[in-house]
Amino acid sequence: ARDRSERAFGMGFVKLMNADGTTLQDGKHNLIVYKGDNKKMEDARSYLTLPCTKTEVEEKEAPSGKNLHPLATFTPTKDSTKDSFQIATVICSTKLTQNVDLLGLLNWRSNAHNIAHNLRKLMEVEGGEIVKFLPDTLDALFNIMMEMSENETYDFLVFDALVFIISLIGDIKFQHFNAVLETYIYKHFSATLAY
Repeated sequence: ARDRSERAFGMGFVKLMNADGTTLQDGKHNLIVYKGDNKKMEDARSYLTLPCTKTEVEEKEAPSGKNLHPLATFTPTKDSTKDSFQIATVICSTKLTQNVDLLGLLNWRSNAHNIAHNLRKLMEVEGGEIVKFLPDTLDALFNIMMEMSENETYDFLVFDALVFIISLIGDIKFQHFNAVLETYIYKHFSATLAY
């Protein structure tokens, strides 16, 4: 605003949510620096369909090595090793997860055909991710038990998942989540069929 003659020399962006509903992974990300018309840079619609990281370009790039978006308003800089921008991210959320298997379980109603798969995969999810979502995970497990009571397959899988979670909380690494588990049991647990 102070100097209207000053022009942006490039721009980069990152998508916080992946197509599968998980969040951006923690860690370092090498963003692509795009050059283009300043007015267009202000309009998110003109660049949000483009790849935002070098990893994304490598995954999507055609074998010919041609630009995926030849008609795009922005183009990656010619020498991408010179023009790059690196960021480091750490996502802190009790509602958004980076793990697709845990997300599948938490959203089990919209993925009803994958319930058994997601229940099995829960026991492979890193403990730190499970304890962040402990009440929501327990709600999902008990709701599956209550709403899918006609299918015994789920009963055994839910039971195994509950044993896994309780033993996880018993681990010295996660023992401070014992209070969260006890609060859930005494104040939030309401699955009469599971009781």
